[in-house]
Amino acid sequence: MSPTDPSRGSLPRYQSGVAPQRLLTVLLGDYWFGRGEPLPSSALVELLGALEITPSSARAAIQRLAQRGFLAAHKDGRRTSYSVHAGSRKTQAQRVERIFQAHHERPWDGTWTIITYRVPETAAPLRRAVRDTLRQLRFGHLNDGVWIKPGSHAEEAFAHLKQGDEPVLSLVSFFEGARLPDFVSPLELRRAFDADALDEEYLSFALRWEGRARDLGDQWPTGVEALRLRTEVLSEWRPLVHQDPRLPNALLPEEPPLRRAATATALFYDGLGPSAENAVRKIIERHQPELAPLVLHHTFATSDRLLGREGAETFMSP
Repeated sequence: MSPTDPSRGSLPRYQSGVAPQRLLTVLLGDYWFGRGEPLPSSALVELLGALEITPSSARAAIQRLAQRGFLAAHKDGRRTSYSVHAGSRKTQAQRVERIFQAHHERPWDGTWTIITYRVPETAAPLRRAVRDTLRQLRFGHLNDGVWIKPGSHAEEAFAHLKQGDEPVLSLVSFFEGARLPDFVSPLELRRAFDADALDEEYLSFALRWEGRARDLGDQWPTGVEALRLRTEVLSEWRPLVHQDPRLPNALLPEEPPLRRAATATALFYDGLGPSAENAVRKIIERHQPELAPLVLHHTFATSDRLLGREGAETFMSP
């Protein structure tokens, strides 16, 4: 099988089901990374059209992303173009690491962030809000009122809880650099993060995409079909790693399904990159030819450059 030197073959129909807004952020992150030049709205509509998104849905997605502040509108006569707002370098690096390097072992000093809270029984909505926030931040629920996460995350949790109901902060205690007692077993810790269920999701993902690679054999797609398949695999991969708590190696299986899933993703994402990039370049060229040469794809193998470790600017869609 040779995704880097593909020949045209049969390809399953692109599985639309991902929201158009999310697809557009994936496309911009994949091919317009770090660029400040605005792209014509007509080009964005055609890009989404290549993923079987209708023009009306594409235009609605663009408008919603502009309202959210992700895109900025630029007027030139009757033509409207959109550029991407660059976020902070810290946020950008976090997003790149989460998507492209979640399977890498991360150094860990054995300490935890522990959050406890006491919310009155009469304030059930407030309790749910705290729990929902901690789950979104990928904290594990050790026991009633005690949440944990490996590493230092108190500042992040404080910032998110502060955005909610102000009385919350008076009910929450933060402990950073903490060590858990030896009697807290690895099994109990994995259960706190529902790690077995996540491993099952990773394994299911890996088996599905490994199967699709076998089905393709040497008949790897080109052009728009390559763009569709590459976007599909990353659109499925992103929500998986977004919910991953990045547990230390000591709490992972000997053969982590996460790494197997990452290998399957990289096979498609890296291998189809050149052909998908060419498809995007042709679409941009039809609307603003001078911008076409700026289209560039990225890979798992070269993700360090997206973190500025080789001098590149950093950006990633939310």
